[in-house]
Amino acid sequence: MRIFDLIYIDGRLAIDLNNINNDLELMAYTGVPEYVPMSGSAPIVGTVQLSDEQFSKIVAEYKNGGECAWCGEIASELRKPHIYDRAPNGGRMCRSCWDHDREMYKGAYGDDIGPFSGEEAKSQ
Repeated sequence: MRIFDLIYIDGRLAIDLNNINNDLELMAYTGVPEYVPMSGSAPIVGTVQLSDEQFSKIVAEYKNGGECAWCGEIASELRKPHIYDRAPNGGRMCRSCWDHDREMYKGAYGDDIGPFSGEEAKSQ
């Protein structure tokens, strides 16, 4: 088990993951992966214990996961949208929304947008 500080940032609780990126932003997990500016110190309001598995899942969200721009669900794997769908606010799409769109386009237009994890997804 790992112990992390629970901090209060911009009116929200966040887990301080003890990691700062090159832009001097703190990895602060609020239920979605976020980077917050290191502008002063955030008050510590408690501690949180995370198992190695929980910590690994959270860190994976920073690499390729986060919130789906279509359904709003948190997913550990996201990708850019397919050619028929524009990304709201530059967002990315989860596997479930991709698979739903794939079936819809196959049925309505006969076009297959391909699998979620095809070669195109790996390069994004």
